[in-house]
Amino acid sequence: MKKILYLLTITFFCSNANAQNVGPKDMVHKFVQIIGDQIIDVANDKKLNEVNKKQKIIKIIDKSIDSKWIARFVLGRHHKNASEEQRKKFMETYREFMINTYGPKFNSYNGKKFAVNSVEKQGSFYLAKSEFNPKNSNTVVFFDFRVIEDDGNYFIVDFIAEGVSLIETQRSEFNSTINEEGLDKFLETLEKRVDALKIDNNKPTKTKDSKISTNSKK
Repeated sequence: MKKILYLLTITFFCSNANAQNVGPKDMVHKFVQIIGDQIIDVANDKKLNEVNKKQKIIKIIDKSIDSKWIARFVLGRHHKNASEEQRKKFMETYREFMINTYGPKFNSYNGKKFAVNSVEKQGSFYLAKSEFNPKNSNTVVFFDFRVIEDDGNYFIVDFIAEGVSLIETQRSEFNSTINEEGLDKFLETLEKRVDALKIDNNKPTKTKDSKISTNSKK
């Protein structure tokens, strides 16, 4: 039911923006707020075990990101020289890597609330400055989302923790590795990392993550 409500709410906001004279910043605010509320609800759901929570949050993140845009950005200059087969493989594998790496980390945000404090226009992006309020701590966790608009729809393309961009960090890390071992070898390694993540995400959480880190190495 929550999943259906989430999809209906997103569709409602996106398809009725002009009719309601809602500006782009308001749309981004609502879009990110809904996602944050969904994550909080799942993380706080006592009826779900840790594995089910992680899987539900992975689905929320998967539906809210533009994985194709992110994959192309992260591949950087290697995108131009890659074959169509390599591009497709990277896009599919990186999507799985991203949602299985960072989706479960939101499971630690079983807090009191999530709030979007402001939305700023930055070139072709919108930056939604947000915060999580932990349940058992008075320390607020600040977290930003970079959002793009595509034909009236909104998608997250970057997560920014403590001022550090996820996609910029991974672009630097991945490009350095590709330079050393080549794209094909890198893709093989990335696939193995994805397989390991999926196995790990089907196990109960052993330790608590206090916040999301942009360090993607396991």
